[in-house]
Amino acid sequence: LSMESMIRSHVFRFFDIGRRLERAVQITRLLQNCFLAETNISVEMLEAVLEVADSQMTYRSRYLANLQMTAVLDLLLTDETNPRSVAFQLHSLQQSFRSLPNQGETAPLPTHQRLVLSLVHLIQMADVARLCEQYRCGDRGPLAATLSTLEQDLPNLSHALVHRFLVHAGPAQRLDAVRQLPLPIDLAEG
Repeated sequence: LSMESMIRSHVFRFFDIGRRLERAVQITRLLQNCFLAETNISVEMLEAVLEVADSQMTYRSRYLANLQMTAVLDLLLTDETNPRSVAFQLHSLQQSFRSLPNQGETAPLPTHQRLVLSLVHLIQMADVARLCEQYRCGDRGPLAATLSTLEQDLPNLSHALVHRFLVHAGPAQRLDAVRQLPLPIDLAEG
């Protein structure tokens, strides 16, 4: 309803940015919990991951083959055309950031733009076939490092946006509760 009814203002952009960040965090945690916590990835586990990520039909139409970890990870992590992938969320975030007010700054890039660029680069450089081969050989470190970086930097990206664009007012203070400071001696006498 919001996607169909909201005017495309900065309010909508922040709404969409929040949605994209949440989806990227959700998919990252799903992959961590399912692939790094298990010792043996079954077909049932892969089906469950695709179901939770709402990507079963996309997988079936694209790969036509039996479920494989490499294809599932590719679809949910690095596929920029899958609206449920981390890569798609990061690409959408980049586009949204270009529409935000830049407050007259040109260089250096603001923190939120630097963070999203580094995450996009991380995903673009991820070699899913290699990550899965290392995983099958018992080395979960590279996949864990990639997912861990995402898990840490996506909230940092959110914090950078909050710090940059949202109002940071101090606690409200009643005016009658403000303590009156004494006037300096020379002003009080004159």
